[in-house]
Amino acid sequence: MTNTQKTPTSTLEVLRGSVKALLTLAGQTQNELADGIDLSPYAVSRRQSQSPWSFDEADAIARHFGITTLMLLTGAEAACEAYASSRGISVTRLVADRTESTVEEPSTTAPAAAASPEPPSSEPATAAAEDVTQLSAPALCVLCQLPATTALEGFPQHVSADECAAAAHAAGPHDQPSETSGDQETGHREPAPPHAPDPSPRSRPARPRQERSDTKDAAVAFLRRNIHDALEQHDGDLDAAQAFLVRKAIPHAMELLDLTRRSGRYNIVAYPYLPDLLRKPTKDKPDQIWEARPKWSRSWESLPPGTHTVDELDINGAYLSALKAHLPLGELTHSEGPIDTIKLKRSGFHYVTPGEWKHEHLPNPLGARDEDGPLWIGEPTLRQLNRAASEKYGRLCEPPQIHESWTSGSTEHLLEYARAALAEVRAEAIANDDKLAEEYVKAMYSKLVATMGDSNYNRDLHRPDWTHIIRSTAFSNLWEKAFKANAAGLHVVRVSGTDELHLIGDWRSAVGPNGRLLFPEGRGLTEVKLKNQRTITTDPEA
Repeated sequence: MTNTQKTPTSTLEVLRGSVKALLTLAGQTQNELADGIDLSPYAVSRRQSQSPWSFDEADAIARHFGITTLMLLTGAEAACEAYASSRGISVTRLVADRTESTVEEPSTTAPAAAASPEPPSSEPATAAAEDVTQLSAPALCVLCQLPATTALEGFPQHVSADECAAAAHAAGPHDQPSETSGDQETGHREPAPPHAPDPSPRSRPARPRQERSDTKDAAVAFLRRNIHDALEQHDGDLDAAQAFLVRKAIPHAMELLDLTRRSGRYNIVAYPYLPDLLRKPTKDKPDQIWEARPKWSRSWESLPPGTHTVDELDINGAYLSALKAHLPLGELTHSEGPIDTIKLKRSGFHYVTPGEWKHEHLPNPLGARDEDGPLWIGEPTLRQLNRAASEKYGRLCEPPQIHESWTSGSTEHLLEYARAALAEVRAEAIANDDKLAEEYVKAMYSKLVATMGDSNYNRDLHRPDWTHIIRSTAFSNLWEKAFKANAAGLHVVRVSGTDELHLIGDWRSAVGPNGRLLFPEGRGLTEVKLKNQRTITTDPEA
């Protein structure tokens, strides 16, 4: 008996290996598997490369191939044997029959097929001795995909499970075949576990370049097709189609992201190493990153005396606009002291001591904060504080003092094609009074932002750094509108959330330094809509 021990591996790796081996043995593609288990091809590709399979999906895979879930999770060899046994044939015979059916003439090196099916075999080692031949050069085993020096019925294969295990042990964890090595359509590498360091940049495999370029037009077509298919599937029932599309918003958003990134220069890592400050805290502790969410109401004593009409404005698609944010591309690295992220084209999080805010007529860019002292903020908040401290903004405060940072190279265009596609379909929906498309788009971008950080509803992307930065960008955008309103002579009364701006004055005719309207009215992303009006009376003697 051989004393060889199998290389330790996770259940997820075993499952992925079984799926890959079964697809090869059955002559199926990932698209065919996707149809069989009611998932999108994109989702199957993601499960095989980055995000984990669920238990229910493992059961569906087992049913698809006609084997038990236990055999699927035992390993590639057991799964292939079970699949072949369910068809009353051995693995080697099944491979031979499938290969012979794809060529016009049988190979001269392959032996003649048996006249009748062979009985089910539980071990490749039970093959007759005359079927085993020595190869002149090692070839990949059809079961474990590691080098073998023997062949069964003309196909490279280890003659026993122990030999497959010995090959795996000899290869070591770094030499074993990668789940993504033969699946270049995704352009992704196997992710590192959450909060575990990635390999060094020098050892990290390069992202395969895609030959075709899917840009905004392809993304718009994808969204339109989803809406059309949902209506057809539900016989034109708008309510049912909308409920279906809202349920599918997260996987559709991830498909859209993948579609618009296929020709991108950067590999979007699903599970990068993250510093402790980005880890999800316990329920009784707040996040360590301060997003600067505004919740500010102006003191009436600072308003001119008299009776005023307060117009409550709503900012359209705040989170959709915030997708255009400076997002970190890779693993965040630590630095001490000041850092010029604009000059270095970096983005991340900074531990700062902010300057004092003394203005009653404008909200603090840090939002509603009860405590003083240093805090961790995201890139959008840092840049907003630096702008507020600049000459252009009237030096409203002192620039923040940076003590330490976690940053990475960044770009503002990472989600641009996806954002532009959603914006175009949203504009079409508004123009055509298409509530179905409008709610679908809204669900996609809002749920994408809400779940890309750390959510059980989205296992395809784990980027809490992006979530914090996108939210902070939305809050920063709202603060900018309040600042411009004040600069144009309007009185800012309230700023809250991502889309609530209350003003006193003729905002419809207010213009900026460029001579353009500050607040054009409408439902476009660059426009605002009047949500409500109220009247207040201020009395300085009260």
